[in-house]
Amino acid sequence: MPDALPPSAPHLRPAADWQQLQRVALLGTRQSTETLPAVPGCAAPAESADHREQQVLLLAGVLSTVRKAGFRPPRAGADAPETSRPTPATTFSEERTAAATEAAPAPADSGPAHRPSTAAVAGSETAAPLGPQGAQLLQLMLEGTEAGSLYGFLEDMHRHQRRVPPRLLVGLLEATRTRRELHGPASQVLGRRGEWLAAQNPAWQPVLLAGATAPDPATWETGTLAERRTYLYLLRDTDPTEARTLLAATLPQEPARTQAELIQTLAQNPDPADAPLLEQYLTAKSKEVRQAVRPLLARLPDSPLLARLWQRAEPLVRLKTGLLSKKLLVELPPADWDKTWLPDGIEQKDSRFQGERAALLGQVLALLPPARWAAHWQLAPRKLLELAAATEWAGLLLTAWAEAAVLHQDAEWAGALLAWFYEKPRPLPATLPTGGLVWQLTPEQAADLLLPLINATPHFSAEVGWLSLLQLAPGPWPERLTRRVVEVLRDTLSKPVELYRIQYAAGQLLEHMARAVPAAQYRLCAEPLQPLLQDVPYLHNSLARLLNTLHFRQQLAEVLLE
Repeated sequence: MPDALPPSAPHLRPAADWQQLQRVALLGTRQSTETLPAVPGCAAPAESADHREQQVLLLAGVLSTVRKAGFRPPRAGADAPETSRPTPATTFSEERTAAATEAAPAPADSGPAHRPSTAAVAGSETAAPLGPQGAQLLQLMLEGTEAGSLYGFLEDMHRHQRRVPPRLLVGLLEATRTRRELHGPASQVLGRRGEWLAAQNPAWQPVLLAGATAPDPATWETGTLAERRTYLYLLRDTDPTEARTLLAATLPQEPARTQAELIQTLAQNPDPADAPLLEQYLTAKSKEVRQAVRPLLARLPDSPLLARLWQRAEPLVRLKTGLLSKKLLVELPPADWDKTWLPDGIEQKDSRFQGERAALLGQVLALLPPARWAAHWQLAPRKLLELAAATEWAGLLLTAWAEAAVLHQDAEWAGALLAWFYEKPRPLPATLPTGGLVWQLTPEQAADLLLPLINATPHFSAEVGWLSLLQLAPGPWPERLTRRVVEVLRDTLSKPVELYRIQYAAGQLLEHMARAVPAAQYRLCAEPLQPLLQDVPYLHNSLARLLNTLHFRQQLAEVLLE
């Protein structure tokens, strides 16, 4: 295939030719009599018994490359740019990309930017490209090596004002186009040439849209559901009233699933003015829509829903104060569920709570901020947990308050609940949202919770209570937590007799550490653990993967300064 395809080639139709080639391949080259597509510059193989099969494979490779490169047909009436050889402004390492796009030449690094209307226009390229070592490490991640580090590295690149080298732009766009969580970080490091390139291929444009800083009205009318949500997020930042008005006019016309997705955009920058719109959908026919609305209303400051829920709950959970003691008195709602509960966000049944009336009370408590009870009775969360445990409805109260702590992102209650459950052997409710509670804590708060538990039981086994919490502890871990965990691991792994019993639990912990331990703590892990590599056959791979990942991430941090 030549270095550049003629821009005016009349038979270069990647979409139609691809469908034609698929028909031939599905039917079989010997059974199908349909002519194979003709691609300019692609020579047919010599006549032989299987030359038709060879030509199908050759065309499949050529058309796949052209389609991935973002081929666009020339615009009618426009003079085709000269592309016999790519100009310096369009010279990528992947020259076929610049040749096949058949759009305006890519902008030079210092020239005027060309971006779609949904993107911010940059006056000049200010970010420097990664150096040679950084480009090499980025290429390894795009090829699958340490791919889990890609998100963090793209974020770090943006913070250090670095961009992707031109030769890796196609690889980055291809690697991230189907991974929505990477769209935002990738869009920030494309540079102006990458933004131009992403605009040429519809498959890459979602990456570009994720970096938009101003809403484009056309997106709302013609975009996908994900693009329309992005539009609303951007509009909420600039004109929340207009976003709310647009949403109110659109929701009645949408199916339930779309309604639920669009309503979620109101979670950004909660506004008490959202309450009237959300209240309408508390009684929606779709349970999915009702479930989307309830937490948003519950988190609104001075929400009318919370006022109604408090009126229901306060008479049912009372504090009896004696001369020397206090006691919680819990009653269930006096009547079964009816439709009057629905405007308050309460369903007839809830799998988190056993029994219909118990489910009513549990749902009410799970929506109310737990800090409201502590303020109402002037008691610390720890004291309330002890009083709740002494009632016959301990499981209901503790589960509901845990759900409420997660919903309202209450770190104080989350820490109190976890400490209360794990300091002593206590039965954990089956529905306790342990992961959600841990994620309300900062890494320092998690360390404050975990270190006393580890010190109380300073040995590693699958049965120790702190292990499940440690495997959920968010990163980056403080050095004091990493140091203590490494000490316990070293002491355990130095006694290989029991290794086969702990290999699964230890392997899981090492995998989590590879994500949570900062790269700067590589030596803290490597010096005590590396000498054990040859002595832990059951855990050799997991331990080596931890050390290799930390070392790789340490290199990533260094190349940002290259």
